[in-house]
Amino acid sequence: MNKDEFTKRSLEDLLKENQIDNIEREEVVDILLDQIAPNPFQPRRHFDQQALSELADSIRMNGVLQPVIVKKVANGYLLVAGERRCKASKIAGFKTVPAIVRDYNNQYLAELALLENIQREDLTIVEEAEAYQNAIKSLNLTHLELSQKIGKSRSYVSNALGILSLPVEVLDEINHGNISMGHARSLSKLKDVTRIKKIANMIIEEHLTVRDIESLVKKEKKKKEINRKNISLDLQTELNKFKDNFNQKLTLKEPVKITSNKIVITVQDLKEAEKIHKFFKE
Repeated sequence: MNKDEFTKRSLEDLLKENQIDNIEREEVVDILLDQIAPNPFQPRRHFDQQALSELADSIRMNGVLQPVIVKKVANGYLLVAGERRCKASKIAGFKTVPAIVRDYNNQYLAELALLENIQREDLTIVEEAEAYQNAIKSLNLTHLELSQKIGKSRSYVSNALGILSLPVEVLDEINHGNISMGHARSLSKLKDVTRIKKIANMIIEEHLTVRDIESLVKKEKKKKEINRKNISLDLQTELNKFKDNFNQKLTLKEPVKITSNKIVITVQDLKEAEKIHKFFKE
């Protein structure tokens, strides 16, 4: 399937193709769990252990109610859908799991795993961003095409992808729920890794709000934008002479200031502007 064919197909169409509409029409076989490999395109890395334990208890009592879907590969099977059921079945002590074998191609597997899981509410924002990144790379999509496919704004997709630039330690804290999406988005605007880690610790330890972080980030950005160049002693001396001379000859509400190698003159009204104009005209 080429990119044009894929972009014409909606996410709903893709998911509908993967549903088990009538289980009687398909053969369900018991497959050894050890023979099933996880889907490499699966974005979810973190699982709620309590929820898995509860699912395992249910499986012990009632079995696996809906079969998983797998694809036959050289060394066994590749899981297409049902990773939680497989994990919970292992916890429950089961050796096999009921499964339906379908012959999906790799392109379809990539589309299904990435786009289906992007819609999951239990993904962390980091896992979601990684899914976006994989989808863009594997399916050759632009940010805009992906956003249209999954029903998100382009800015949301871009902001999520920006989070992946954060240090691994910070990403771990986001995955564990200690740092929110809003905090992460603000941190991703910083470039200094040491500063990012320091602010991340402040978020956790001091319970800073997103507004607090945005304020800190703005200050950091402002400092960076001020390009403080080292100037020679001779130039600094001449600038100081000009400043002293200027301030002596003119009485302004805000005297001339020197910022790095720049001379800043602030006027409060027309009268002060006329004074400055006369000074330079002379």
